[in-house]
Amino acid sequence: MEAAPIQLDSVLKALDIEDSREALEGDWARSQAQAPGGVPFFLEPDFVARACEAAHIPEEFRPDLARAAEHIARDEAATALAWHAHWWMHETGDFSFERVRSWPRLTHSLGPAGGLLYLLALIGGYERMQRIHHEHDIPAEIVRDTLSQIELYLRPTRKEQGYPEAIPHRIAWLNNHFRGVIYRLARLQFQFGDSHYRIRVFRDDAAGRVVALSEEGVRFRPDGQLLRAQDDPDGSWQATLTVTASEAVGHPILPEGRALPDPISLPLNRWRQVLAPGDPVLNLHIPGGEPMYYERCGEAFETALEFFPRHFPDYRFNAFVCGSWILNTCLQELLPDTSNLVRFQREVYLFPIGLSDESLPQSIFDGVPEDLSQAPRDTALQRAYIDAMQAGGLVAGGGGCFLLPEDVKWGAQVYLSQRMPW
Repeated sequence: MEAAPIQLDSVLKALDIEDSREALEGDWARSQAQAPGGVPFFLEPDFVARACEAAHIPEEFRPDLARAAEHIARDEAATALAWHAHWWMHETGDFSFERVRSWPRLTHSLGPAGGLLYLLALIGGYERMQRIHHEHDIPAEIVRDTLSQIELYLRPTRKEQGYPEAIPHRIAWLNNHFRGVIYRLARLQFQFGDSHYRIRVFRDDAAGRVVALSEEGVRFRPDGQLLRAQDDPDGSWQATLTVTASEAVGHPILPEGRALPDPISLPLNRWRQVLAPGDPVLNLHIPGGEPMYYERCGEAFETALEFFPRHFPDYRFNAFVCGSWILNTCLQELLPDTSNLVRFQREVYLFPIGLSDESLPQSIFDGVPEDLSQAPRDTALQRAYIDAMQAGGLVAGGGGCFLLPEDVKWGAQVYLSQRMPW
């Protein structure tokens, strides 16, 4: 006689996660009805070893994962939750980034094993990942480089007393790597997606020019940056956009990353639309772990132009796009022209996305310092930021970028060097 599925109430109480009911109850009964009897296969020692190998997890972390799997397998409630996480990530097609992010943190009830439970559930789906890579003939070195993201999350979270909560919090991001929707090439990661930025881009093929127009209804500050909730609305203005059969009339955005208040007209017998909201794109991500080498970034774009048509010929993307603190235009005030970050910004077309003032210190200090006078000054960027803030402050700008495939000419500063149509 089969054992009855474990009830969510029992798991919530046993793991002291009663406040996570809403995050788990929607699919709980369905996942437990499909749970295997006994210990789930992905917690078996031999399988964990194979999964670690397939996920290219460094040897130093594998004993920790083996011990965590053994610990979880002895705990009925933890086993049920691990199966639920594995089932939801790999057995359903209903993946939701926000749903995974809402799952409960577990180290308070399971210790170090709680910090690795979701990772074990994730790498338990390595066979599906391998099928995707095999179907698209992904080179082994690219698989290895792509999965190195797991180490980037493991290493900083490892402490003498075990693993804190960063891994379960970020497992939603790592799941992209197992779903075959993101690949690391040289210094950058490229992820399939649709453009969600409120810009429309046009190209004049005859003159080799590119112009971005703001979408209708976007509100800007006097300096051409997006008006944020905390900003003073005085002097702000709202963009308009009209596209007819003969022309597009709207507010241009300079490649330097700011919008202009005076609209322009682009005749469509000369200018063609090449990017709009909803168009297929490759989203850029910059993994940590090493400097953002300028030459390696250029190599990444050039490699992508060969890699994706070869391995995913049915995916036609309109542009490379990104939104990040790395594209904050105030970095050009803080860093020399030789900086990797500054040189990167000048190779792409920047546009404003409403960056928060905290995004830069959050990233360069790994948290917003309460007292700048006590903040670390270990890097040139940290020192430059502290000095600038103490001298009067900085204004965040830009934050988004695109690079059209035909404009990948690294080192040419294509967009900055063009003559704009006004």
